[in-house]
Amino acid sequence: MEAMVLPQLKAFFEPAIGPPSTVIVAGGRAPDITWLRELCSSRDVWAVDRGLDGCMSADIVPTLFIGDGDSVSRKAMQWAQLKQVTSLLFPPEKDLTDLQLALREAGGKGSSAIITGAFGGRFDHIFANVYSLIWAEEEWGPRVRCMADEKEVFFLIRGGESLSLSGLERGTVFSTLALSEECSGIDMKGAKWQVGEGRLLLREPFAISNILSGDAEGALIDRAPLRVSLSSGWLGVYVMTNLSAEQDQKERF
Repeated sequence: MEAMVLPQLKAFFEPAIGPPSTVIVAGGRAPDITWLRELCSSRDVWAVDRGLDGCMSADIVPTLFIGDGDSVSRKAMQWAQLKQVTSLLFPPEKDLTDLQLALREAGGKGSSAIITGAFGGRFDHIFANVYSLIWAEEEWGPRVRCMADEKEVFFLIRGGESLSLSGLERGTVFSTLALSEECSGIDMKGAKWQVGEGRLLLREPFAISNILSGDAEGALIDRAPLRVSLSSGWLGVYVMTNLSAEQDQKERF
């Protein structure tokens, strides 16, 4: 089974989802340059609007730029022209967001992808980004099951699937979030707390700030695995990759 490899961890889906061939760099919080370079190594790179600035800063030349250009810097646009980056330009007055346009393009090309530059900033943008992944898969077909940077990782799984994560450090904090009205048959291995009756509702988001079972027992569990599966619904698995459980308890409220 092939892994989806991120700089800080590896993810395994069952049934298998092929390793994403494309990195889509969106216009949210810019990822760390070293982290981004490692993520993009041997992958095709697309820049979405202000994500082009992040690519320029990391000296990563994307094969495609998508957006309306309303937030990207003039310097980055000039750099893209110099590097002969193919551009798909759209007017600001449009229905789809720049990221949604990129997801539609990925579906048309049969591409799978990881999204970075999706965190930080406005809540409405993050909310739209998360649900756009589900919408895009159901509408256009691309399997984009991960948004990540060096601080945060968000995976999506749907009914009948499981997600296994390796490379998790001691102190990892993670949450499970219902993205459909109901998620049922949720089962976790390697977690301190199980979801009561294996059921989560969208309107009852209580399954946050979980920790690894080895942490709970005080064992020295360097890089322990975690497995999450469910029978029906869409489930999000959110992982803080640089926040300890102790820090989370202090900062969660």
